[in-house]
Amino acid sequence: MRPVRFTQLLLLPLQLLGSAYAHAGLSVDPARGEQTMQIPVPGRNAEICVVPKHLAAGRYFDKDIEIESRLCNIDEHQNSAVCPKLNSTNPGLDLYSLPQGGTPQQVEAARCNTAGAHKIAKYKLSSSCSYTPSILGYYHLSRMLGGIADVPPAVLRTFDLQNHIALGRAALAETASNSLIHQTWASLMAQLTAGANGKRRDSLLTADFTQSYGALSENPKHESFYKEFFNGGANNVARASNFRDKNPIVQMLAHNADISTLVGRSFTTENVQKMVQLKDAADLIVIDTLMNQQDRFGNIHYLTTYYYIDAADLDADGSPKLKSSKNLTPEEAAKLGAVQLKKMLLKDNDCGVAKENVANQVGLAGRIAHIDPRTYLLLQQLDAVADSAETKDFFVRELVFTADDYANIRKNLKDLATKLHQACLKGGLKLDLDLQAHFSNQTVKVTSCEP
Repeated sequence: MRPVRFTQLLLLPLQLLGSAYAHAGLSVDPARGEQTMQIPVPGRNAEICVVPKHLAAGRYFDKDIEIESRLCNIDEHQNSAVCPKLNSTNPGLDLYSLPQGGTPQQVEAARCNTAGAHKIAKYKLSSSCSYTPSILGYYHLSRMLGGIADVPPAVLRTFDLQNHIALGRAALAETASNSLIHQTWASLMAQLTAGANGKRRDSLLTADFTQSYGALSENPKHESFYKEFFNGGANNVARASNFRDKNPIVQMLAHNADISTLVGRSFTTENVQKMVQLKDAADLIVIDTLMNQQDRFGNIHYLTTYYYIDAADLDADGSPKLKSSKNLTPEEAAKLGAVQLKKMLLKDNDCGVAKENVANQVGLAGRIAHIDPRTYLLLQQLDAVADSAETKDFFVRELVFTADDYANIRKNLKDLATKLHQACLKGGLKLDLDLQAHFSNQTVKVTSCEP
């Protein structure tokens, strides 16, 4: 996909933000987003979905804009069905497409277990380990860093409170009382039914207490659990420690040697997979360190992806461009000489921002001796603009960060950007995880540590 950039920013001075910084419940009509879509609710206030603005520093893709629009056109009363999540741990809502000739009522009556109905999106809010700013923040931060980790698009959405409570009651009736999902639904329901009297109303409800608010994110298809990025452990810290100490990919990432001595430059499945895994591991550590991720390991997935060299399309240095696609047929792949491998997908990003920074706690950033030069340079560039009013405004208004949320993430960014910059200057960090350069027939040029 061709990357596109949105340069329009919210330029209101900070003193005009008022309740956005106080975070006293979500206002349903602030000047946020490129467009606010209304989803009618019979007899009550319309729900809203915000097609977001994009930070000028971001590298967004055509497909991102398409998916954002598609998410905001989901109407659970007309073109989709909604069912409470009854498995795992998060008391979210799942949105399903309708089979041909089907109605929302028919699909919902079958608890969305209907032939031809497919899960298209999930609505999560600040409950259990989830936090709405984390889901929104991961998507946009991924694009600010060049699209790392393939994070699915997410939009800000509200949901009618009475309908949400009805779905919650159904979830409680259909889950075992001793199950974790029942307990997390019970905790959320206590807050939703308390309404204006709820202790967590500001992070769950709109300012008029008639709707919940959260993040609606795309439901990826065809992903699989990435076992090579999981090394077990009894809890989040133990899992992160095992990843740091026992994972072969991380061991290679931490080896401060010329990358060509670790990964061959011939275009083979083995070599390309190693380079992609090294880049994915470094990118994972970067984004989770920035975002205070508490619950990563066990929640890493991959998509099968083809990589190929396009001899008909040359890079600036005259070498054929390295390209990737998830949609080649076997015949197309064979014709292009493509190799098939695993590319990381981070789809579960809700337990961050206001959570325990497990990556920091176990020092994962200290294992990065190699990084994609683009990730590194974009990180330094983001650090350079992070104190501007425009950047802070974007995080607070568009991504519903509190002032404390932003201050916390800002500190993580400064610390990590400084750490990697100093390591680069001292020779402890090599900016060499550039697949295009590595698999070209050209001498690899050294990238400057300065942005």
